[in-house]
This record gives sequence, structure tokens and C-alpha cells, in this order.
Amino acid sequence: MQITSFISPFPLNVATYCLNHVNVIVLIMSFYVQGPTSYGPVVDAAVDIVEGTGGQYHVLVIIADGQVTRSVNTSDSELSQQEESTIKSIVTASMYPLSIVLVGVGDGPWEDMQKFDDRIPAREFDNFQFVNFTAIMKKNTSDSEKEAAFALAALMEIPIQYKAARELGLLGKRTGKAKKVVSRPPPIPYSRRMAIPTRHQSSFSGSPQNEQNQACPVCLTGTKDMAFGCGHMTCRECGPKVSDCPICRRRITSRIRLYT
Repeated sequence: MQITSFISPFPLNVATYCLNHVNVIVLIMSFYVQGPTSYGPVVDAAVDIVEGTGGQYHVLVIIADGQVTRSVNTSDSELSQQEESTIKSIVTASMYPLSIVLVGVGDGPWEDMQKFDDRIPAREFDNFQFVNFTAIMKKNTSDSEKEAAFALAALMEIPIQYKAARELGLLGKRTGKAKKVVSRPPPIPYSRRMAIPTRHQSSFSGSPQNEQNQACPVCLTGTKDMAFGCGHMTCRECGPKVSDCPICRRRITSRIRLYT
């Protein structure tokens, strides 16, 4: 099993730096952010990576906050265009030594994903599984028990799938039929201190790592000055707007304003 560095094929903007949230706002105004959702492209990209490594075994982990789009007008016996695209890619991926783990985070809903595996037709081997991360984290158990439950749910089928891929002779095999996916490079990281000139140069220069650690994980611009009961922090503007911690996803029961 090899860990492969994978550059996202869908960067927001490769031509310019992403200055604060301005570019994101422009992007949101140009697209319907609620959907539709298809996992076909990322599965195709993973298959291309497996083919490029000469058929070495890989595990694709998709962390998603929404399930494959299914129209309300689609009957139970029919598939939406996004479902067909995703299923076709998963079936194709079963001809390669690739396991696919879809981790659902956020509020979902995840009802359709629970039975999505049953909608996939015959494959070379069962290469797909769904893990409801949110449901596991909401259980009334300790953090260590939640971590163990998530690890078990995500990894329990991997040995079986690896064995199936080996018995089918998929390991170390090139098919020459993988869809070629050209991954575009992600935006180049930038430093706010370097990118935005200031009128007054401060004599104090904190490290970029320290500045990043102090930035609010929600808006990425405010300073962390509100703490939750779980120990994580956001800025005072974003803190009252979220009901679950953006870091650990635990329900927020208390908020403490910090003063420096």
C-alpha cells in the first residue's frame, strides 16, 4: 500500500492569490453551491493515479458534507444524472486495486448514502463503503471510544477488499484504459503580511505559523477570542453563529469571551 501525494484537480483560482474572502464571495455568486453533487470526477482522478503507479493498492478517502444529488422528482427505481456518473466511476474503479471510503461530515442528510452501495450494480469486488462520521461523534461515549469506532468503521473492510484485489490479479497491473485526469496545481499560499502593504511597519514580526494558529477557523480573518467547552476557539463574531464546533464537530454548550 502506497501513500500518494495528490494535488486537487479543482483549485479555486490558479491565476491569482486568494485575497481574504473576496475571491470566495465572487465564486459563490457565480455558482449554485447547493449542488448538484457527483463523486465521479474525484474517483476517476484516483483511478488515474493507481494506473500511473503501475497498479499499486490505494485507498481513496472522500470527506463530504453532502450526498450525491438526487432530485425529488426521481422515483425510487430511477437514478439521477449525478448518481449515474458516480456509480459508473465506482464500477470502473473496481477493475483497479482501489478502495473508496466516503466519510460523511456535517448534518447530511445521509439517508440515501446509507443504501447507496445497494444501488451499485455488479463489480469486480465491493470497493465502496460509507461512514457516517457525524453519527459516530454524536454517540454518548468518550472521545477515545468515538475515535476507535470511527477507525473501525472506516478501515474494517479494507483488508477484505485488498485480499479481493489480490485474488483478482489487479495488483501491479496496468489496464491502459484509465481516464486521463490532468490535475491542476492549487493556488500558491501567500502571507497576508507580505501580500497586503501596510502604512505603518511594525517592529514586531510574528511567524506565519503563529499568525495562522491565531486566525479564526471559520472566517480565517478574525482573531481567536472566544472559547468553547471543548477547548477550541473562534473569533467573537463567528462564535455565536455556529452550533457545532468547526474543529471537532461537538455540540457547543458554552461560550467564553477571552480578553487580552
